[in-house]
Amino acid sequence: MLIALALSALLGAPGPSRPPVGVTAFEGFLQDPPAQEQAKQRRTEKPPKKKKAPKVAKPSPDEDIDPDTETVETGGGYRFVWTNHPSFRVGTAFRLDLQAQLQEDAHASYTGANLKAGLTTFDMHRNRVGIQGYLFKHVQYEVKRELTEKEVDASTLDSCGIDPTLKGCVPKSLWKDVYLNLTYIKRAQIQVGKFKVPFGLDELTGVTHNDFVYRSLGAKVLAPARDIGAMVHGSFRKKTFDYWAGLFRHDGENAHSSKIQGGDRTVAARAAVQPFAKAGVQGLYGLQFGGALAISALSDDSYRPNGLQGRTVMTQDTFYSPVFVKGRRRRLEGDIDWTAGPVSARGEFTWVTDDRLHQGIAQDDLPDARARSWYVSGTWVLTGERKMRPIKPADDFLRDGPGAIELTGRIERLWFDSAGGTDVPTRANRSETILASGDQVLTLGVNWTLNRFVKFQFNGIREHVEDSGRNPVPNSTVPSFWSRVLRLQIVL
Repeated sequence: MLIALALSALLGAPGPSRPPVGVTAFEGFLQDPPAQEQAKQRRTEKPPKKKKAPKVAKPSPDEDIDPDTETVETGGGYRFVWTNHPSFRVGTAFRLDLQAQLQEDAHASYTGANLKAGLTTFDMHRNRVGIQGYLFKHVQYEVKRELTEKEVDASTLDSCGIDPTLKGCVPKSLWKDVYLNLTYIKRAQIQVGKFKVPFGLDELTGVTHNDFVYRSLGAKVLAPARDIGAMVHGSFRKKTFDYWAGLFRHDGENAHSSKIQGGDRTVAARAAVQPFAKAGVQGLYGLQFGGALAISALSDDSYRPNGLQGRTVMTQDTFYSPVFVKGRRRRLEGDIDWTAGPVSARGEFTWVTDDRLHQGIAQDDLPDARARSWYVSGTWVLTGERKMRPIKPADDFLRDGPGAIELTGRIERLWFDSAGGTDVPTRANRSETILASGDQVLTLGVNWTLNRFVKFQFNGIREHVEDSGRNPVPNSTVPSFWSRVLRLQIVL
């Protein structure tokens, strides 16, 4: 036994540094390596590598202000700081942040899109400026105005884009968010002004937080977007349950264009819950379920048909023309949002029906006009950062690393028809049975966030127009076509 222990010690076999229970000090000495061997092991062992911590201390310029959790600088009085925005402050009683969002696009589509759809190679897609802040931390405010925007201005293809005074034209507002938010009661905050109607996960995601260059077709066409109104909203259970409910003057900017009036008074509500946020279930704490509804009054006073209109993603070609509607517009929506580490997934389904009371040729009621949409999307941050909106690079480009690189993909469909009807389907705006028409879209993309101010987005967009008679590609027997867009985004 002693010979075996001695041989083991000479060969450098490891042994416990202290004698185990029941072993004499002499036997424990024989089990330990010689002192010189221990010193040699200490010299040759490499210390473990430390994992690089992401540099996320500074907030991104497009992060929302939360006065309750914001770190207040020491000192007081009048001062100017630049943490995420150029900001003027008076102690902790007043804050005014200056904002700017700039987006420059380079895009291309099918041959002849420059003539048929008015598509240019380069354009300043968005040039938005604004201010936001709070007064005594209980009165929040925001004012944003668009200096240049092309995405929602479908009137550029109409005569109204040239002369908005023509009969039947409805002017579009360049004012975006203009509101006050009172936070005296945290679980029942009151917001008044112009802001987004609480409907649709994709539509409610900030324009600089989007995973794709363009929102889904359902968000652009079926969700209301902004309008003037008042809303009550709040959170429970440490922001794991959120709600919004409001009354609005109309049914949002997406429902009207230069020649379509859109709906009138609208009631809308939305709720979102994270059931596993506090349960400690690995991989599920970032799972959220949401749903919304909105009901709007519809009149037939519009100079043109007052229904919804379907257009392609980038070229804005019409694949479904609006029909005459009157009565109520009902919107229903459900969504799921999940993030876990560097990956995320989203899905959303929207259902809209419009009454067509007294809209037949003989003033008879027609079956409801119907629109539906769905999408499923996913993202993966290749550089390993945790998925956030906006993404914060662990290493800024040209300073410590490549920035944050993300792969994205989305499939979606938007389609229109009527909820019933017995005659032959047609495209007529007073047809009893509406001819079904839709657009199926695949979007593949790469997002490259250089730092907290600058991001590039590249998207390849394949569209399949289901109504062959509305195929926007001239003289083509193939109903699908590809579009490409590269966007440079700068947020200050």
